[in-house]
Amino acid sequence: MIFCKTQRLIGLLLIILWPSLWSSAGDWPTYRHDNQRSAITLESLKLPLSKRWQLIPAQPPSPAWAKPAKFDFYVSPQTRKPLVHRLAYDHAYHVSAVGSRVFYGSSAEHTVNCLDAYSGKEKWVYFTDGPIRFAPSVYSGRVYAGSDDGKVYCLDANSGRLIWSYAAAGKRNTLVPNDGRLVSPWSVRSSVVVDNGTAYFTSGFFPHEGVYMSAVDYVTGKASKKHHWEHYHLNKGSFQGYMLLSDTKIYMPGGRSTPFYFDRNNGNRLGQFAKGSGMGSFALLADNRIFHGPADRSGGVMTEAGLSGDRAASHVDAVDMIVDAQVMYLLTSNKVTAMTRGSRRLLWSQTVEGGCSMVLAGRTLYIGSRNKVAAFKVNNGQVQWKDTVPGNPLGLAVANGALIASTDSGAILSFGQASDYPSAWILY
Repeated sequence: MIFCKTQRLIGLLLIILWPSLWSSAGDWPTYRHDNQRSAITLESLKLPLSKRWQLIPAQPPSPAWAKPAKFDFYVSPQTRKPLVHRLAYDHAYHVSAVGSRVFYGSSAEHTVNCLDAYSGKEKWVYFTDGPIRFAPSVYSGRVYAGSDDGKVYCLDANSGRLIWSYAAAGKRNTLVPNDGRLVSPWSVRSSVVVDNGTAYFTSGFFPHEGVYMSAVDYVTGKASKKHHWEHYHLNKGSFQGYMLLSDTKIYMPGGRSTPFYFDRNNGNRLGQFAKGSGMGSFALLADNRIFHGPADRSGGVMTEAGLSGDRAASHVDAVDMIVDAQVMYLLTSNKVTAMTRGSRRLLWSQTVEGGCSMVLAGRTLYIGSRNKVAAFKVNNGQVQWKDTVPGNPLGLAVANGALIASTDSGAILSFGQASDYPSAWILY
């Protein structure tokens, strides 16, 4: 009898303390982990992993843009390749994860969703008036998400309660028909980036209608301090993709053009990276380099450039990249390659089938490929673990003891250690 009571007490204690036991583990508070979109975390997962839970939303993703034409017929047939989608930022429900919660936005149901990280069960849902196309950002107990209804929303991370909303276009913000939906001409297509108490985002993507770039207080949603501002860019480009921050600049993918960069202090446009190569909605910052793409007019390419706009190199057919202090990892549709960052000396290369995405967690490289996720040793590329997923895993995250995969079917899956959880007899 005493033994049974002790079991129950231990089980209850673990239930109560379980979220706090994980609070010191690594969070994934925004898309690709940080505002430089590095996709790198120091957290390590103990392999092998097993599937914890799988969520299949009622509606799959509803992308903003249709697939591209098969070819650019202005390009010579001798060099012509199938075009790579330049605006594929919303083809999966990308996640952020902090503490015991996982967050994602739905482009189909127009919601911000919160899940329990350990069971996958829904904690709360917040409805907006338009598609949410980018992963929410989590900062200081608040969740930030931009909607195609032209507003940015700040929600309480625990309850989903609305704290504030902000429409940069003000009274001009209206909803118009678009592909069977009502959206704003000033849809938020930049994600929301939060740093040092300020939330940054853009509203609008039609150059002739103008695009607002805003920096507001993360608590109040107002431009209330000296370093807060709103800048209106007319005929200065279409900004679409996940925004990036350095200490002094804002970098914004250009969708069907190369990225633009702005002064972080006032929103003034400073320039655009060399036109014609590395177009698309992908970008990452690594020290004094920006890597952007994944397309040009003749096919797939990832462009490497200095932060002043000078083009340094091209990485043909790359669909994803990770760049740490010493090594670059390049993923194409059929292989992953590791090379030294300075001399570009090949370290190893492994075949993959339908490469989609990567994250680097500790000393393990996780790769999403066609209907599969796998773990590779970073020193030699040896496969350590793999499992199947329903669809192509376009997004990966590692947070608080779990690998989270988001696929183009709309599925979200969590993989962790079976031993991470109290067994049924303890929880009884």
